[in-house]
Amino acid sequence: MTRLTERTQTSITVDGTEYPLNTSFRNALVTWDALQAAHDGDISPLAAAYASGMNMLGVDITDFDEDIINAMLVEIVGYLHKYSRVSTVEKQSARDTRPLLDLEQDATMLFDAFQSMGVDLDTQDITYPRFMSLLRELPKNAQICRIIYLRQQRRAGKLTKEERAECRRRGWEIINLRNRQAEKAAADNSEHFKNIREMQLAKIEECTRDISKFVDGVCNADICIVRDTADRPRCKLRY
Repeated sequence: MTRLTERTQTSITVDGTEYPLNTSFRNALVTWDALQAAHDGDISPLAAAYASGMNMLGVDITDFDEDIINAMLVEIVGYLHKYSRVSTVEKQSARDTRPLLDLEQDATMLFDAFQSMGVDLDTQDITYPRFMSLLRELPKNAQICRIIYLRQQRRAGKLTKEERAECRRRGWEIINLRNRQAEKAAADNSEHFKNIREMQLAKIEECTRDISKFVDGVCNADICIVRDTADRPRCKLRY
């Protein structure tokens, strides 16, 4: 927690050298995304280190020794954590640490909430500490606060009949938070099965060429490839 007697952090010091921080909230959020992507295995740790250094310091930290790279990352992550305390609108039970807010999915509602506080995120490049401070103090009548409340109630299994009706009215696609890991797994599976279907189709086409030669001399029919309603390739005689 930042104290009133402390100045907002604007730099990090590594191995006796001070590096100014780019404190824009946009750069900080992009850095969070890169670190999360590395954690999920979507990009390499080195790629995350490069993104973190370029976004937060304007320096390619991958040019440094490994010990310096690690020390820089520790300082950058420490800065991000320092101002990333859980927002009052995100408070939840200690047993459930899943977030109730998605900065990407809820972007439009957040823009509106900040606008009601006189901050235009489109044109004002506020600092990351200021962004997080305002995020903790969103107006209680902001739509995003109501959505977070409904998410919290649903997660706890406490939605009333009226609240459930409100969720349907607003749309479950807004109430439900995206499961990014499930989306990634589904995308990977989709690509995997797509490759399998293409291999199956290629094998069927190869077989039908051989069969066509035989059928040609028997009933002057040829064979075409068609797809059924489940998008599975199958053979069909065409006269």
